[in-house]
Amino acid sequence: MNVAIIIKAEEKFLDVISKLPESYTDDEFVEKFKELYAKDWDKVARRYQDHERQNQNKKKKSHPMPEPKKYVLNISHKLRKK
Repeated sequence: MNVAIIIKAEEKFLDVISKLPESYTDDEFVEKFKELYAKDWDKVARRYQDHERQNQNKKKKSHPMPEPKKYVLNISHKLRKK
């Protein structure tokens, strides 16, 4: 079951972008997201840690979820392309 980790992601990401200078970096985006939506960042980080723990138990090398920073950036890049 694929459940969105960040509810209303598009709305939140557009809010983050609106609070950044016109030419912002990926790092600035992630830091502003963490500042404005700390609970959502924590949810992403917890979900990633859960995947890590599950894979350690199964002795797998990787899992489908990217690291939290990359996860947030992937969503933001998809939204920027719209």
